[in-house]
Amino acid sequence: MKKQFIAMATAMLSFCAAKSQVVPTLKAGITFPSISSSQSMDLQDAPNAVDYNMSSAFYIGGTVDISLSKALYLQTGAMVIGKGGQNEFFGNKTKVKTFYVEVPVNLVHKFPFGAHKILLGAGPYFAVAFDGQTNLTNTPGQEFKVKTRFGEDNKRADYGLNFVTGIEFSKHLTLNVGYGLGLMNIRSIGSDYITDRNQVLSAGLGYRL
Repeated sequence: MKKQFIAMATAMLSFCAAKSQVVPTLKAGITFPSISSSQSMDLQDAPNAVDYNMSSAFYIGGTVDISLSKALYLQTGAMVIGKGGQNEFFGNKTKVKTFYVEVPVNLVHKFPFGAHKILLGAGPYFAVAFDGQTNLTNTPGQEFKVKTRFGEDNKRADYGLNFVTGIEFSKHLTLNVGYGLGLMNIRSIGSDYITDRNQVLSAGLGYRL
């Protein structure tokens, strides 16, 4: 299943590159995801909103830059990206990890910086989850793994806003830092009164072919 979605992401990236006549930038790095949770009402015998702190995962994929002016670009592509989070209550640990295929659509401004360029940009993203799992560890140290049931536990879709920055070096290398702010409630169970949103800080390297 993962291989199929990675192949789909690669195909989308190739399509974008062909249409824009721009050589793509391949990217990979680490993510530090978390889940922000809020509750609109208290219900008896119902789960409460629980924030998930930062955990770690990864992303891999690529983007293409479509020139709109001398310094302004439309940046899009496709990424396989890990989201989720972790928390601990009375020694019981929970770690959620969900992998998405994500398509960013960012406006990026490139500022000259000597022989290099500094990048600043923002825009929406759209994502579809293809794999997810929750790891549970209780106080005696027993571990349990539960596969995510999309449509029952969490929704498969996600969307939000991206904020990106980085350095485009004079050669092929790029340094990329980003933050994804989820706007969609990804929760299925209890979604009428609890809202869970993805938040992802990321950092990585890119290679312009």
